[in-house]
Amino acid sequence: MNLSTRNKISVNAGTSSMTDLVFLLLIFFIIISTLVSNGVNVDLPSSKGTTSVTSNLTVSIKADGSYYLNGSPSSINRTDLEPKLQAEMEKQNEKILYLQVDQAVPTGQTVELIGLAKANQWKVMLGSNPKK
Repeated sequence: MNLSTRNKISVNAGTSSMTDLVFLLLIFFIIISTLVSNGVNVDLPSSKGTTSVTSNLTVSIKADGSYYLNGSPSSINRTDLEPKLQAEMEKQNEKILYLQVDQAVPTGQTVELIGLAKANQWKVMLGSNPKK
């Protein structure tokens, strides 16, 4: 005597629509990620040999956070730096600011000077401090 039921409930769910949805989301995020751009555009120098920086305007930031203009022996206050830079840039043919920054200087100080140069439409070249 067979007492088992003929109508059994299927526990399996259809997953084809879920995989379609996952692939659509994957394509969506790939396309969106290629459209998003973060960061600052940086003009990297390209050379075919040895070149030197011909900028006459150099700002050095030492490890203690002091600013020096054109290698002067006396430091400059941050508040006095901007007017002096603008006055010196008026004398320049090419508006290039060369930054020599010590490795121990917080990034915020460097970014602040880069922002100042960008606001005044000056080009910026970065370098490390050869002597401390």
